[in-house]
Amino acid sequence: MEAWLEALRARLPRHAALIDALLGISRSDDRVRVLEIQCSIARGAGYELSDLDLGLAARDDAWELVAEALPAHLRGIAATVDLFAHAIPEWGTRPHRRIFVQYADGRQVDLVVQPASAVTGRAPGAIVLYDPDGRLAVERVVGVATATADNVRAWELLGWEALVNAAKYLERGSPWEALARVTDARELALRLWAVAEDVPYPLFGMTSLLDADPPRLPPGLEATVSGIDLDGLGAAARAAAGLLGGASAAARERIGSDAGESPMAAWVSERLR
Repeated sequence: MEAWLEALRARLPRHAALIDALLGISRSDDRVRVLEIQCSIARGAGYELSDLDLGLAARDDAWELVAEALPAHLRGIAATVDLFAHAIPEWGTRPHRRIFVQYADGRQVDLVVQPASAVTGRAPGAIVLYDPDGRLAVERVVGVATATADNVRAWELLGWEALVNAAKYLERGSPWEALARVTDARELALRLWAVAEDVPYPLFGMTSLLDADPPRLPPGLEATVSGIDLDGLGAAARAAAGLLGGASAAARERIGSDAGESPMAAWVSERLR
């Protein structure tokens, strides 16, 4: 970790200063048991505007108190534009608190606080910053790091659903609704392209593809983008259909799925023509 942090200090000193401050907070509070960093900064792919994606865990009997105290600590590190502490809806009843901080100099912190018992290993690609109990000694399995055959099937069908709705809105002459559905279909196709390219965390689509080294966006992606004129949207929808079909087939091949192409593919593509 020290070698990694020294390299970060040389390349992104302002980000390293935030980590040093958080390390100081963690080491000075016996309730804190884990601090790790993930995503682009951890991989060495971050730049001046990258956020810090951090996980912190505290003793089960004190994690909520730690979460309540952290906003004041984080505001004290540097001039702060705003700070937002909340629960992530998709996490349901899982105990946690997410804290987002926007600093005035452009740096961002995205920090999730959990009880220590919830931490059973480090995230793939994470850098362990503080772990006195050895909770992060082994890499944990993270479901969203990969995709299953069910994921691929769902993303494919949801993509065709988005495109048939785009066709409906085009026929109705509702460009804004059509644009929204083409955008949805593009993102679902990019998840499938990430599966096909064996890029980690395919659920995050565009972000994961751009974070790959080198970035792995599909050819012709720009054809799926348009303004709000109906002719342009129709062309973008057809391009998105081509991307979705190709990405779906490649994703199924990558994971060894024998599901076959959805009947929706030909039917929706014909509607768009």
